[in-house]
Amino acid sequence: MRYIFNNHRENDSIYLYSGGYDPCEKGHTYGPTVRSGYMLHYVRTGKGIFTSEGKKYHLKEGDFFFIEPNKVIKYEADNQMPWSTYWIGFRGSLIKDYIRRTSISRFNPIFNIEKAGQIKDKLSEIIEISMIKEDNDLLLNAKLLEILYLLTNLFPNIKEKNAERNGNMLFVLALQFIRNNFETDIQISEIANSLAIDRTYLHRLFKKELGVSPKEYLTECRIRKAKDLLKTTDLPISTVAKSSGYEDTQQFSKVFKHQTTYTPTQYRNQTI
Repeated sequence: MRYIFNNHRENDSIYLYSGGYDPCEKGHTYGPTVRSGYMLHYVRTGKGIFTSEGKKYHLKEGDFFFIEPNKVIKYEADNQMPWSTYWIGFRGSLIKDYIRRTSISRFNPIFNIEKAGQIKDKLSEIIEISMIKEDNDLLLNAKLLEILYLLTNLFPNIKEKNAERNGNMLFVLALQFIRNNFETDIQISEIANSLAIDRTYLHRLFKKELGVSPKEYLTECRIRKAKDLLKTTDLPISTVAKSSGYEDTQQFSKVFKHQTTYTPTQYRNQTI
């Protein structure tokens, strides 16, 4: 029996909007047509033909096929052993970037359960979750993220991974690491280790792009945060220090005065 569910809580960022189970009649044809979102089908039983970018793929039980939005596709069930499929439809502003991290596309839309059994399991879980009567949009989107994660790991975009290794990308990743973690007691060595590069090379990248060292940039981020807290809150200096990435209040005060010529207390008083 055919089954379709609808996720009524739309999300602009990542949204598993629909899915279901579809047993087809012999020779049933759909398309040529375009779909409004991304779709992923799993052939649970039977056989059929999927067409993408003018190329035909003869599929059987255990195969997956992927659809990109607004691209012409067609699929047809076998005349003797028509397929039945699990499928999901998804969209959102984050999806394009996540899919780009994989080698799966309308030009390479097929993969098999032998390598992607976990993805079949996630599709089954999505069908089960959709049958829960209470609100389940968070669970549905969480399972979609798991599928996207599996796709990026099982079928990585090698060109994308290689591109991440160039100097400019490494610099951007280092900036993101600092901006996301400067409020904690991170060390420059941890940033270099996270990118699998030498600390000296990281130093050269920052000098080239910003004219300052990674340590100087990290300090700038921390002192900027401390200034804001000193201006806008009455938090104790020790709390301001910890909130800005300094476990040692005395060290924080020393660095703050070196950067601003004021102690934290003097800075707070002169901005009141």
